[in-house]
Parts: sequence; C-alpha cells; structure tokens
Amino acid sequence: MSEEITCNLCGQNQDFFILEKDEPTYSVLQCSICSLIFVHPQPDPKFLALHYDKSYYEEWINKQAHDRSFMWEKRLDRLNRSGKSGRLLDVGCGEGTFLQAAKHRGWQVNGTEISSYAAQAASTILGVEIFCGELVDAPYPPCSFDMITLWHVLEHTRDPMAVLTKARELLKSDGLLIIAVPNVNNFLMQIAYCLVRGRKLKLFSPHDREVHLYHFSPVTIKAYLQKSGFEVVKLFPDFGIVQITKKILNWISILPYYLAGIKIFDAMEIWAMPASSGVTR
Repeated sequence: MSEEITCNLCGQNQDFFILEKDEPTYSVLQCSICSLIFVHPQPDPKFLALHYDKSYYEEWINKQAHDRSFMWEKRLDRLNRSGKSGRLLDVGCGEGTFLQAAKHRGWQVNGTEISSYAAQAASTILGVEIFCGELVDAPYPPCSFDMITLWHVLEHTRDPMAVLTKARELLKSDGLLIIAVPNVNNFLMQIAYCLVRGRKLKLFSPHDREVHLYHFSPVTIKAYLQKSGFEVVKLFPDFGIVQITKKILNWISILPYYLAGIKIFDAMEIWAMPASSGVTR
C-alpha cells in the first residue's frame, strides 16, 4: 500500500494484515502489533453524518420504541447502583431517549451527536442544547462531568484515541466512563450468521446500516482505555439487544463467560475511571 497507514492504537505504520476488501477502495486491516482491526481509508465525515438521517432512527422511534425504553431503564438501574449522580454526558446521544430517561432520574444531562437530525430531535425532547459534531470539538470545560457514556458509539468514530482522551479531559477525577461496543470475537454470532445467510459476516461495507470503522476485542478496548488515561473497573457482556433472535444468541454466547470467563459474547460493556497517573500515551 503506497499511502502511509498508522495504527490508531499503537502508532505503528509498517505492517498490517488485509482481512477484507470492499468497493471501491476500502479495506479492513488488522495491526500486526496490537491486533486492532479498522477500516482504511475511512469514509468521508460528511457521508457519515448524512448516513444517520431520519430514516436511520425511524425503526427505533416507532417499532422498537417500547423495547428500547425498557433497555435504557435497565441500563440506568445498573448505572445508578454505581452510586454516581450529578452531570452526565452521552456521546452520540441519537434522538435523546437515554438522556430523557436519565433526566427523569435526576441527572443533569448533556449530549453530543454528529447527525443534525438526531441532535435537533434530542434538543427538542430534552429542552437542552445538544452539541452537533464530534466530541473532540465540543466546548465543555475540563472536569465537567460525573459520568460519560458511549453506547455503541466508539466503533463509529474516526479517531477513538482522540475521543477517549477528550473524555478523560472532561471527566471529573472520580468520574465514571461507560462504554458499550461490539465484540469482534463474537464467534457464535458469526457462525449463526454464516449458517443462516450462507456467507461470512462482513466487517465493513459503506452500505451497512451500522458503519463500523473500528472493531474492538476485550484486549484492544482495554489497551485503548489504558493509553488514554483510564483504569478499567470491569468488563462484562452487554445486554442492550432488543431483537429477540439476537437476544437468544447473545444469551447462549454469554454462558461460556459465566462458566469459564471466555469472552465471546456479542458485545461488551466496560466501566472505567481516570487513572491516578493520568494519560499514559
């Protein structure tokens, strides 16, 4: 490859494995040093912002509204057991349903969102201005938040390291960062997809509903957090699935985790706090 490529996680720029190719010029690469999997080149930022238009959210707002509301309430039950309260920032807040539920529970809420449609919808629902753009450009002062959440957002970002470093800056020293991301080691889900569809589950296509630019494993997400100045408190299966067939498969894939600690579940939730030593990158 003539164009220089740099791994967003470890910074090496010499040796990458090609896992997939897609039209017209996209490739899915794996770093030979840290094993991070990512898309190169990345789609244009304007394409990504326009991808998440009104049609993207229609199923959530209509067909899945009840199930998603239940999912957010369950997540808030878990977060409230952390003992944290105060000011919460949801990065990639979508149409604002999670923040709305959090506001009803007493949180002071803020959000960021790259979709102009979703940012406007969330602002209307919440009566709070949602920053439309990337987190790294958001004008919040340092140490502003008691909790920052990224619910299946980090895999969509163009620079996860910059996002996490910014989150570290915005979080109070005793604050809590919550991340949920797909697990690239979701082998049972991959097998099921292959059996049903008769083909391998692709990691990337610009035509996907969910355009994932990065694919994390438990090892790489922990490395990201450590390098951006966090200490991982816990990593466990993410239960934020509303489709019944995927939910059943997820439960099956979770069993090896509870029986032997094997992390092949479909997605993972990670809790992290600022490390006392600060950013280590």
